[in-house]
Amino acid sequence: MIRTIWFAAALVLGTGSTAPPTPSVALWRLDCGTFGPKPLVNSCYLIRHGDQLMIWDAGFPGEWVGKQPAPERRSVAVTTSLIDELEHLGITPDAIGIIAVSHLHWDHIGQAASFPKARLLIGREDWEALTATQPDPRLQPYRFEPWIEGRAPRETIDGDKDIFGDGSVVMFATPGHTAGHHSLLVRLAHLGPVMLSGDLYSSTAQHAEKRVSKDNADPTRTVESFKRFDAMAETLETLGATVVIQHEPADVAKLPAFPQAAD
Repeated sequence: MIRTIWFAAALVLGTGSTAPPTPSVALWRLDCGTFGPKPLVNSCYLIRHGDQLMIWDAGFPGEWVGKQPAPERRSVAVTTSLIDELEHLGITPDAIGIIAVSHLHWDHIGQAASFPKARLLIGREDWEALTATQPDPRLQPYRFEPWIEGRAPRETIDGDKDIFGDGSVVMFATPGHTAGHHSLLVRLAHLGPVMLSGDLYSSTAQHAEKRVSKDNADPTRTVESFKRFDAMAETLETLGATVVIQHEPADVAKLPAFPQAAD
């Protein structure tokens, strides 16, 4: 069961202090392509916590980079890979210590194995779906071979996860879209708290209407997650919270354009 809204607010706010997190935290929005007729954007994120580096969501498959959009690939267009974007920042794949995914769907896990030494953070119920005796092949469990085969460390998350132990980067449970779905809170010294939706919401219109999407595992849990996410956003509003719906084109401009970072 999802923890109560007020407990969640206490978790992300800590003591309520507006002091910047220590060590310093920075957030980059990475371009992971577009898809669909609208089109929607696919966003991934790089987070620096002191000298530690983390990826949030891994976008479309790397083998799709540079290919022409096609109906069988949902009109996906990807012009660059995560590795190429990181190289622009002078970061090698081995420097990424953590890769965390909001959920197990194909558009959020495609390049996960590009970071085969990183510690994987994933919702427990999503991991169990990936590693079932006969998993749904549409889940593409081979994208997680380094962790399924035990070559890299992983942690399955129940409820919330304070990733660095200081409240600056928190995976918080928002199940429903998938059973193990999580969203992410990043507390920045200057911009303030940033809430990344994962696929809890996929557009501004859906957010406004509180509409459960068709691609959804459990509508009842999703509605509860809507309430939790929105109550946290309202609580954090006094600290200048920025809500970023990861597939919403209009939300791209809420963060600095790559290669600049929010801090």
